Formats: sequence, structure tokens, C-alpha cells
Amino acid sequence: MATKKPDTSVIDAPDPVADEDEAEAATIARPEPLEARDGSPAAALWSLNSRWRHINHGSYGAVPVFAQLRRMAYLQEAESAPQRWFMAAPARVAQARSDLADFIGVDADQFGFVPNASAGMTASIRALGVGAGDEILVTDHAYGAVAFSARREARQRGAKVRTVPIELNASADDILKKLGRVLAKKPAGLVVDASSSSTAREFPVAALAELAQKHGVPLLVDAAHAPGVLHRPAEGVAASAWVGNLHKFACGFRGTAVLVAEKNFAKNLYPVIDSWGMDEPFPGRFDHQGTLDYTPYLATVDAITGLENRIGWDAIRAYIESLLDYSTDVVAGALDAASGEESRVDVGMPAPGMRLLCLPGTLGATGPEANELRQRISDELGFETQITHWRDSGYLRLAAHAYNTAEDYERFAEDAVPAIIAWSRER
Repeated sequence: MATKKPDTSVIDAPDPVADEDEAEAATIARPEPLEARDGSPAAALWSLNSRWRHINHGSYGAVPVFAQLRRMAYLQEAESAPQRWFMAAPARVAQARSDLADFIGVDADQFGFVPNASAGMTASIRALGVGAGDEILVTDHAYGAVAFSARREARQRGAKVRTVPIELNASADDILKKLGRVLAKKPAGLVVDASSSSTAREFPVAALAELAQKHGVPLLVDAAHAPGVLHRPAEGVAASAWVGNLHKFACGFRGTAVLVAEKNFAKNLYPVIDSWGMDEPFPGRFDHQGTLDYTPYLATVDAITGLENRIGWDAIRAYIESLLDYSTDVVAGALDAASGEESRVDVGMPAPGMRLLCLPGTLGATGPEANELRQRISDELGFETQITHWRDSGYLRLAAHAYNTAEDYERFAEDAVPAIIAWSRER
């Protein structure tokens, strides 16, 4: 006699909610640690202290060991024959520019080296030549040191600085419309970020450059975070000046950035310190600055080309974004579950290489509080991360690079988030 089969129509039926959750989880895969071309761990190329988990590459970067050794060799060369070193330095710096031109995305004669993005932006703000009654425009996402430079220059020249508020969730079109209205009033210059430091959002700099050009207004782009996370980052950006740090995502040495300038604007661009190259045309006057330490410039080229040879920049960029997608999901999930608040932030144009999450309550809402929290997380929890503040709110800014792994952020979610929530409740 045939046995009746059990009715499994109910227990086998798919659960739409469960399937939806599984589908969402499946969209963010857990990346395996990045490997070098030879199959070794990419992280082995760096000398980071394992006492901390370093998830704040966006602030100070990290230099691979092979580039550290190259810089030591340059320093030994300089100290073995100082006169020969400094007499040859301008030509070697010019060659370094040539070697980096493709990485930056412009010809070698369109950019010079500067110590950092703030130095390049200071030189560019001075080149505006503002006078009494002029107005310099900045947004409320501007880096503090750059905004300070604009205010100081304006104060000394009888001009003024106007801060244009831009909503965190503003789209590219929103920004172009709002800044287009103020550009039509012919200010002396507009200072804008490519990727903002405090809010980890992008600005449509290529389109803004066209708009500024239409109105005859110089556009100065603070692209501190762009080199490394963007392919040929200055290509196609017709700004008067564009400044990018090489010590961040490009993994060069602190004290190395590039200043790209439009030909006519470059005529008024000078280093912040006068030296023997001042009568040379741009960018030669930036190549020849007396007894400046040129070794960071030269060794940064070794870092960038060395990482291409050992890993490949396309692979590094893809890994950074996939790791950030995963880690943001992990950390946000932990923050939301522990705090009962929504930590995800609607950033209209998320910046590559960084992600922004809102901290619970009023934690880190001011500059001093953000600094204190960042240090406490480092000292007590063993994580080097970034805490920013903007419009009376505190944020956790995540960053990633080739040496990071999914475990770095999983451990942060497991170990650091509960402590952060506890500190928030103490307030």
C-alpha cells in the first residue's frame, strides 16, 4: 500500500522577509585580505604597530617599508655629499614630477610639489590677489586650516569670506544650483573640496570648474584625499588650482603634495617661503627651494610606483571600496543595535576611501570632544580611527587601505562599539 507523503507546502514555502534579509546580506560580501602579485599578504608591505588596529588611513596615511628604505638611502646620499645633493636637487625633483604625471593625470609642467594640501591652498588663496571689498567663497564643509587661510588673507587685504552652507545630503545638481547663484555675483574666488574631511562627501569639482570658468571666477580645489583613491584624479578638472596630498591614500611621505595650476593662474603662484627659484616660471620655482628636504618627494614616487609593481593601483582601489562597503555595514549594524539610533548618514555624494557614520547622542559634537574621544578610543580600546564633528553632531569616519582586513572592522564592532555606547550613556 502506498504511503501518503506529508504535506510540506507550508514548511517548504519561502519566507519573504527572511529571503529579503538574506538577499540584502548577500549583496555585501566579506572581502578576503588583499594579496600582492606574488601571493604574499599585502599587509606585509607595511610596518604598522600591531598594538593598534589602524582604520584611519584617510588622515595620515602609511608608508610601505620599501619606500621607507628608499628615503633612508636618499638621506644617506644627501649627507655623504651635501653640496652635490642640493645642486642636483631641482633636476631630480623635476624628474619626479615627470614620473608622477600619469598618476596625477596632468602633464609634468602643470604641477609642482608642496609640503601639504594646506600649503598649496594657502599659496593659491594668495594668488587670488584679493583687495578691499572682494569676497572669497567657501562652503561649511571646508577643511579648518584652509578656511583659516582664506579668512586671514581676507582680513589682511580688506576683503571678506562668505561661507555657503551645503546640506550633507545635497546632490551634485543641488550643489551646482546653489553655488551657481553665488558665482553669478562674481566673487574673487571659490574654495571647494573634492572630498571633504569632516563629512566624507564629494563635490562635483569638474562641473563646478566649468561653471566657475563660465562666470570668470577662479576655482580652488582642495583635493587632499583624491590621489590614490581616484585614477588620474586631476584629469579633466579645469580649475584654476587643484591641490592633492600624496601622503594619504597614495601612501607617500608626510610633507608631500602636488599643486596643479592653470597656465594663467600659475603666473601668480609662488611657494609660501621665498627662495632662490622665485624668478623661475611655474612649476620650476617650486622645484628649487634652497635647503628644503627633498627626500619625501623622491621617495614618494618610489612608494607609488612600487605599489603599482607589487599590488596594482586598480586592485588597491577596488579592494578599498569593497572593504568599506562591508565594514560600514558591520559597524553600522553594531551601532544601531546597541544604541537604538540610526547611525547611517545620507551623504549625497559619498567620498571614495571613506565612510561616515553618526555617533550616538551628542558624543563628539564639538572639536575638543571629538579629539578627546579619538584619543580615548586609541588609548583604551586600541583602535586608530577618526572622529569628526559638523553642525553640532559627532561622526565616526571610517577609512581603509590595502593593509586593512575585514577583521579590523569586525573587532571594532565587537570591542569598541559597546564602549562607545557606554560612554555616550554616561553623558
